[in-house]
Amino acid sequence: MEFTLYAADCKGKQKNTLYPNKCIITNIADFCSAIAFDHVCAEFKNHYRGNDNFISADCLVMDNDNDRSDNPNDWIYPEDYENIFPNTAYVVAPSKNNMRVKGNKSARPRHHIYFPHKLIIDVRAYIGLKKAILKDYPFFDVQAADAARFMYGNDTKDIIWHEGPTDIDFLFSQEAEIPQGSRNSTMSHFAGKVLKRYGETDKAYEIFIEKSEKCSPPLSDEELKTIWQSALKFFRKIAKSPDYISADKYENNGEESNPIHWDEPIPLEGEILPSFPVDALPKILKDYVTSVAESTQTSIDMAAAGVLAVISACMRNLYKVEGKSDWWEPTNIYVLIVAEPSERKTAVISLLKKPIDEFVGEYNKEHKVEFEMSKAVKQRLENTKNRLISATKKKGTPDTPAEDFNDKLQEVIEQLVNFKEQKPMRIYVDDTTPEKLVEILSENNNAISIISSEGGIFDVLSGTYSSKVNIDVFLKAYSGERITVDRIMRDSVIIDDACLTILLTVQPVVISDFMSNKKFRHRGLTARFLYTNPKSQVGERSFYSLPIDPNLYEHYKNVIYNILSENRSSTPNLIKLTDEAKSVLTVFYDWVEERLAGEFSVYGDWIGKLVGNTLRLAGILARASIIKKDVGEAFLESDRPVEIDKHIMENAVEIGKYFFLHAVSSYSAMGVHSEFKSALKALEKIRSNKEEKITRRGLMRICRWISGAEEAQSILDTLEDCGYVRIVTVENADRARGGRPKNAVYAVNPSLFK
Repeated sequence: MEFTLYAADCKGKQKNTLYPNKCIITNIADFCSAIAFDHVCAEFKNHYRGNDNFISADCLVMDNDNDRSDNPNDWIYPEDYENIFPNTAYVVAPSKNNMRVKGNKSARPRHHIYFPHKLIIDVRAYIGLKKAILKDYPFFDVQAADAARFMYGNDTKDIIWHEGPTDIDFLFSQEAEIPQGSRNSTMSHFAGKVLKRYGETDKAYEIFIEKSEKCSPPLSDEELKTIWQSALKFFRKIAKSPDYISADKYENNGEESNPIHWDEPIPLEGEILPSFPVDALPKILKDYVTSVAESTQTSIDMAAAGVLAVISACMRNLYKVEGKSDWWEPTNIYVLIVAEPSERKTAVISLLKKPIDEFVGEYNKEHKVEFEMSKAVKQRLENTKNRLISATKKKGTPDTPAEDFNDKLQEVIEQLVNFKEQKPMRIYVDDTTPEKLVEILSENNNAISIISSEGGIFDVLSGTYSSKVNIDVFLKAYSGERITVDRIMRDSVIIDDACLTILLTVQPVVISDFMSNKKFRHRGLTARFLYTNPKSQVGERSFYSLPIDPNLYEHYKNVIYNILSENRSSTPNLIKLTDEAKSVLTVFYDWVEERLAGEFSVYGDWIGKLVGNTLRLAGILARASIIKKDVGEAFLESDRPVEIDKHIMENAVEIGKYFFLHAVSSYSAMGVHSEFKSALKALEKIRSNKEEKITRRGLMRICRWISGAEEAQSILDTLEDCGYVRIVTVENADRARGGRPKNAVYAVNPSLFK
C-alpha cells in the first residue's frame, strides 16, 4: 500500500491553509510521522488548501465520530472495518478526541480512516467518490466530502494498517467481471447496497446471488453466506441511522404516492484540468498572451502554449540545451492545442505569429536584390557547366587541349558545390507533405516550422492522400537527427541536425483519429507532442473585450525580432544550467521516474520524453527572458551566454507538469481510457429534452447515435449508479426474472434541470 499525504509545519491550527510537506506513505512509521502534524490528502496549487486550488489526490480520509447514536451497540469500532471493507486497503487512526467527551456527547470511539485510490485530478470526481462513500456508509461525517478537508495532527502509534488487493475506488467502479482478489470486497459492498435498496428481503438476496455469478472464479456457497451475514449485521446497524431511507421509500414499485428522495448525483463530467501557469512565463510573454486571451475572449492556455512554440520556431537550430556533460536537447517543440470549432483558434495563432510575418516581410523586401543576384550567379555557373560538358563531346581542340578543358570544368563544379544560394527567409509553413518538408528543411538551413490553425497535416500523415506515408522526417527532425533521402532521377538530400517545430490547433475529432493511429503511437509520434486542452469560453464571451495594448505588442515584437536577427554559427550555441538549476532538474527527474514505474506507466511513451521536453522549455524561457545586444545592428557588442538559472528551471518544471496532466487527459479521452462519455452525452440529451421519465426505448429515440438496446441499457445502468435516474416502474416479466430490470421506467433526478 502506498499513498500521499501533505503535512503542515504546525499542529492544531484551524486557520492554517499552507501544507507544503509531501509525505509518501508506505508503512506505519511513514504514516505516524505525517499525521503528527495537521495534514490533508490532496496536493493544492502553491500548497494552499482550497477546493479551487485542488491539483490531485491518491488518498481520501473519512471521519467517524459515532455521533448518530448514544447506544454503544450502534457504534462503529476500528476493528469493525475489517468486516465492512474486506480486501480493501485502508489505514485507521484515532482522532484527537478519541474516547473523550466532546461537546454534549459522551466518550466514544472517534477515528479517521484513510483510503488509498488511483490518482484523481478532477476535484468534482474526488468529491463524487467521497459522496458515494457517504451514501452507502452514512456513519461517516458528511463534512468529510469537502476536497479541502484537513485533519488535526495527532501523535499516536495506535494504528490499524490493513493491506488489501483493492482500493476504495474499485468498489464504486463498473466491472463486467469480478476478478479473484477483489471478490469478497466487491460482493460485501454490493450486499450493503442491495440491502439498503430492497431491505432485508428475499429479493435482495436473489439479486446478491445473481451478482455473485460475475465472480471469476466463483465464490463457494459458504463464502457467500458469510459475506451476506456480515452485510446483514452491518445493515441492521445503519438502519437505525436517522439518514437511512427505508426500502419502501427508496423504490415504490410503481406506486408514486411516496415522494422519491434524491441524493446529489456523482458528477459525470471529465476532469477539470489546471489552467496554464502563466506566471511561469517571462513577463513580456505573460503580458502579451494575457492581452491576446482578453481580446479574443479565449482561454489563456491557447495563447500561452502557442507562444512557447512560436518562440521555439524563431530559435530554429540556433541553440541546444546542455542537461549534463553528455546530454543535449534542441529547443524545438511540438505543441497540439485541442479545441472545438468556433473557439477562435485562427485568431489566436494569427496574433502570436504576427511579428514573424512582419519580420520576414521586411527582411525579404530589404534583401530582394541580393536574392535575385544570388539566383543569377547560380544560373550563370549552371550554364557554364552545361556549356563545358557539351564541349567535352569534341574531345579537345588544338586551341583548347582536353587537360585545360577538364581543369576549367572542375573549377566551375567546385564553385557550384560551394555556392550557397541566398533565398527568401521562411520561418514556417502552413501545410506540406513529408517529401516537400525535406526540401524546405534543406533550403532553410535545416530548420523550419509548421504553424497551422488546422490539422490537415494529420490527414497527410495518416495516408488520406497517399497509400505510402513516411513519418520519418517528423520523428528525426524532432530529435535533431540526420535525414538522408535518396531520390530517383534527382539529387539526394542530406540534412544534418534537422530542426522542426510544430504548432497546431485541432478539433477533438482530429486528435481522436491521430491518437487512435497505432502506427503513430508505436513509432513515438504521439509521444513527441505537448498537449493542451483549453477550457471553452463559448457562452461566456463578451463583445466589448479590451483590445491588445500596442505597447505590449511592441515589447513582444522586440523579443521576436531580437531572436530572428540572430545568425547561426557553425555549431549551435549551448544554453547551460546553473548548479541550482541542475538540482531542480534532478528532483523533477525523480518525480517523472516515479510516474513511469507507477500507474501512469500506460503513458510511458509520452512520460519518457517529459524531462527532455521540459529542458527544451527551459531553453525557450531563458532565451525569451532577455534582449541580446550582439545581434542585428549591435553585433559588435557582446552579451554573456544565455543561461538557465534556478528560477527559470522551476518555471519550466511547472509548465512541464501542466503538460503532463493535459497529456494524460488527451490520451485518456482519445482511446487509452474512456469513461462515462456516452452516459454524459445521453444525460445532456435528457436535460435538453426535459425528459422527467425515460425508458430504454425512449433513450434510443432521443439519442440516435446509440447502437442498440445493449448500449442503451448500459448507459441507463451508469446513470442509475451515479444517481441521475431511478427505477419507478417495473414490468411483471422483469419482476419474475429478478435482477436488474431491462424494460423499466426511470425517473430523472430533478436536480438535472436546475
